[in-house]
Amino acid sequence: MKTITFLTSLLISATSFAQIAFTSFEEPNIVTVQYTDLGDPAVAHDLVSNENESIVNFTSTGGEMGFNARYEPYDVPSTGLTDGDWVGVVDVTEFEVGAISTTDGSQGYKISDVDGNYILEFDPVDLTGFTDVTLSFNLLIKSSMYEGNGTENHSESDTFRIYVKDLANGAEYDVFSPLGMNITSLYLNFWQGGEVSLPSDITTAQLIVHVRTSEPEEAIYFDDFVFDGKATLSLDDINIKQNQFSVYPNPSKDFVNITSQISGNKNIEIYNLLGKRIINTTISSDRLNVSELISGIYMMKITQNGSSSTKKLIIK
Repeated sequence: MKTITFLTSLLISATSFAQIAFTSFEEPNIVTVQYTDLGDPAVAHDLVSNENESIVNFTSTGGEMGFNARYEPYDVPSTGLTDGDWVGVVDVTEFEVGAISTTDGSQGYKISDVDGNYILEFDPVDLTGFTDVTLSFNLLIKSSMYEGNGTENHSESDTFRIYVKDLANGAEYDVFSPLGMNITSLYLNFWQGGEVSLPSDITTAQLIVHVRTSEPEEAIYFDDFVFDGKATLSLDDINIKQNQFSVYPNPSKDFVNITSQISGNKNIEIYNLLGKRIINTTISSDRLNVSELISGIYMMKITQNGSSSTKKLIIK
């Protein structure tokens, strides 16, 4: 997947408002077959999209943010998603979940009956050149059967959290979190909208949704995530910053090439998804040795002559 920056204006002058990144889950195809995890429910792992089953992972092809799903077990593991569950992209009209979120289309994302923890991570969003950034969203909480207050990792303690992670330092900022209260108290069988302002010092943000449920009726639907902000640079300047660096091959194994439109040393920082910095080095060429990294997904921050960009790096 890739860092997404999607701007709706053809030309943005100083302090114009712009849509930075979004998803309404309209790009993925709908597959009306439950998702069955083939992994070990006792072990945390990335979820793999299965052919002809509900879409849980998506690589952006038309402008919407892509996303990756992973699973983490209870402290005492249960069946997880191995028994077949409704998770992934759905047509919300088929599930009779009340009024449809009409911002863009009829598709949304559903998570239910996870029997563990379901974590959905979206493409990183580069906020370079924007101030007054906000994140808006729509969600629907179905069922009045949620248990516990989410403070413990077991089947009697359901939880739901939307948050933004600052990939530069690992800090997390809640967008919506009922931790410490029973989700049942929030049960309203219709779409609810919300909007939050993000801290001004976040340069690369990642939207994450975390759900822990144990029953089919305990379903969370969400849709229409939109990052908006005030542009302080022209569209041309922003595009130059975002397109200055290219990273290939990606996925990689032993090395990556990092090319730039300008000359000069490049400072490279690589972080794991927990926000821990694994590599911090300066290179004068285009090649970086990554053979010490184990297989997985990392974030690479590239800085050169005052310009910086964050890329997703996949190690095979």
